[in-house]
Amino acid sequence: MIAVSPTAARPTRRCDTRRDGPRAVALALICALGLSVGCSSAQVEAKKRADKATFHYKLAAGYFHSHNVDLAIRELMKSLSFDAEHPDSRYLLGFILFGRKRYEEAISNFKRALKVKPRFFAARNHLGVTYLELERWQDAIRVLKPLLKEPTYTTPYLPYNNIGWAYLNLGQLPLADKHLRMAVFVNPRFCQGHRNLGLLAQKRRDLPGARAHFEEAVRRCPKVATFHFSLGNLYCTAHRGKAAQKAYDACRKLAPTTAIGRRCAARAELALNGGCP
Repeated sequence: MIAVSPTAARPTRRCDTRRDGPRAVALALICALGLSVGCSSAQVEAKKRADKATFHYKLAAGYFHSHNVDLAIRELMKSLSFDAEHPDSRYLLGFILFGRKRYEEAISNFKRALKVKPRFFAARNHLGVTYLELERWQDAIRVLKPLLKEPTYTTPYLPYNNIGWAYLNLGQLPLADKHLRMAVFVNPRFCQGHRNLGLLAQKRRDLPGARAHFEEAVRRCPKVATFHFSLGNLYCTAHRGKAAQKAYDACRKLAPTTAIGRRCAARAELALNGGCP
């Protein structure tokens, strides 16, 4: 759900005692005493390091988008050696660690990115997603809610969906319904939102509503195996064996070597023989 995109280089740092702490205080004193050469040298050195960090980050982003993840990690390590808090590098490293299921390390990197760049929307959203993976539902809601108030955030349907998913797992169905419906209102083509609304309807024993949402998810995203799986399960619940078999077969063909594909193959055979799990 989340795309990584290169961001602009960080601005050149200046002598700012309010922002930079004790080291900047010492530098500011030198500047105040009129030793402009020392101040200028420190600024030049800081800019050089920032530029090198950004250079290696851009290399890392290029490698990542070319699916050379190990080379991307190598460049990220170089970037962070020049600026340990480079926000884009921290975000991309967190994203890679998330993909490798190293969730606690991913969280640390997303948090460090946000500490430097509080309005780093992608980092905030993916921090929330990581909490969802760990089933830390309340943490996910807390982290994601500020995104709903950001007028310049271009993909608000993502946090609406993710917050709705958290509420669904907490059993707070009215709040889940509110946020999931907002997700598909903002982006009617958002297939995952329709599927999650189907799961919510199932919890409410609203089978016609669940069917409508699952079918909408399949119609809009016909190549996603899990959507066909959910639809097949619903048809089984409604004792529609042939429709269930068709949905499971579609799932199996889309992902034959995966765990979900194998589950669909087994359930298709059961549905063919007149039984449902």
